[in-house]
Amino acid sequence: MSNQLARESYIPSHQSRRCCYEREEGLCRANAQTGSPFCFFHDPSLEKERAQARHVGGVSRSRRVVLPADLPAKRLQTATEVVELLGETINQIRRGKLDLRVSNAIGYLSSILLSAIEKGSYEERLAALEAAVATPSHSSSVPFDESESFDFVQQDPPEPDGHKQRETSDPN
Repeated sequence: MSNQLARESYIPSHQSRRCCYEREEGLCRANAQTGSPFCFFHDPSLEKERAQARHVGGVSRSRRVVLPADLPAKRLQTATEVVELLGETINQIRRGKLDLRVSNAIGYLSSILLSAIEKGSYEERLAALEAAVATPSHSSSVPFDESESFDFVQQDPPEPDGHKQRETSDPN
């Protein structure tokens, strides 16, 4: 019996009920409502419901979403601190405690902040390198006077008794 009922209520896709409202471009392609030849947007008997839906949609869309005023300020000066904020934000979204518009703003601003932190780190490192090159420290200075001359041939150390070693001649 249930199979017969299912077959009778089944409407093939080529015969599916479409809204019969005629637009300039042709018929509306939306599915018609049950018991009506029109879709929700074109049914003349639903004018009041459509107006109410537009009003509710406009109010909720224009409603300003703000976080509580007593929310403590968050220190965001390192990448680790920004990552902690993003983790908290993700968990608040998952629990349904934070509006998606607020979370999108936090995500976007966090991205900008992380980029600025990275650039600031590069600037600090570059300034340190420039300072090191401009004024070398004493620890890296050469341990001799620049005017000294050097013999770069290795010489044997003197004998312990003060006598010079006998030089050997090279047969070549």
